[in-house]
This record gives sequence, structure tokens and C-alpha cells, in this order.
Amino acid sequence: MQPLDLAQYQSWRANAEILEKDRYGEKVLRLADGTFLKLFRRKSWLSKTAFYPPAKRFADNAAELERLNIPCPCVLQLYKLENPYRSVVHYDPLPGLTLRQLLNLAPDRDQVELFGRLAEFITLLHDLGIYFRSLHMGNIVLTPEGRFGLIDISDMRCLGRPLSQQMRARNYRHLMRYEEDWSLVSSATKALFAAEKK
Repeated sequence: MQPLDLAQYQSWRANAEILEKDRYGEKVLRLADGTFLKLFRRKSWLSKTAFYPPAKRFADNAAELERLNIPCPCVLQLYKLENPYRSVVHYDPLPGLTLRQLLNLAPDRDQVELFGRLAEFITLLHDLGIYFRSLHMGNIVLTPEGRFGLIDISDMRCLGRPLSQQMRARNYRHLMRYEEDWSLVSSATKALFAAEKK
């Protein structure tokens, strides 16, 4: 990870759009050139992130997804900002719309076809050994080529073997708990999706 000079960060930040922040500061920036910066704070000095920063985990997961032919962001560089401490990943975003955006922009889209394909995609992830704890409609992208891909991938594990039935069920429970997303899905489509995933 390269050191990130505070002056350089402030220069990027001056012309950036802040996409996500919390009480600790900015978390995701869209830079003037269209690339993104994602910043991760260290929650504790005793945390395992001191030895394996989330930015590095993001980059490793992107490399593994690329190897498995799953669309994802393209990592450009990893940085370390010292004060305040942040591990930082600079990347090209994955083109397309998230499922959350699609449901809001085109609620009349053929949901049965879309969610049938989604079930197939999640089964593929599980068969490839990908366990994505943050799996939700805001992290699944439909690309311009019509493929599903993943973003915000730091909270992901690539196990190198198919997931157990227990882990698959747990992953689906994570996906199904986002009630605001599922409120945009017809009850018939939701029932078919639930049946498809079994």
C-alpha cells in the first residue's frame, strides 16, 4: 500500500462528490475523473484489520472475482492515509445499475425474469465458494452487457470450495432481510424467487 499524502487527498476531495459518509468522516468519494476512493477506518488497534486492512481485502477479492469471471470494480491502487488513519482503495466503478436502482427506476420491468436470473447468479456464487455477507440489492449490479456483478466487496470471503447448505441459507437470509428493497418486488415474484433458491 502506498502512502497517501494528505495534500493529495485534500486535492482529490476538493473536486469530489461525497457518496457516503458517517460520523467519522467520508467513506466513498467519486473523483472528478469518475474513479472512486473508498476509505476504511481502523475500528480498534487490536482489530485484525491492523494486519489485513479492508482496502487490501477489497483488492484481493476483486482479483479473485476477476479470476472467476464475475464482474466487479477494477482496482487501480491501494493507499494508506496516516492522519486520520485510513486504508484506501482507488478503483474504477463497475458500470451498470444496482438492482435497487433498477427497482426504483423501472418498477414495471419483468421481475420474474430478473429474479430468476438473480437466483441463478447467487447459486453460481455459492458454487464458486463466494460468501458475501453484505449481499443485498444495493451491491448487485446489472451491467450494460446484461451480466450481474458485485460491488462493495470488502466484506466477502472466497473459500475455494462450494458453500455448505447452511452458509447458502444464511446468505439468502441476509439478502431477504432488506425490507425496503423487497417492498418494491411483487409478492408473486418474491414467492417465485423464494421457491427458486431452495
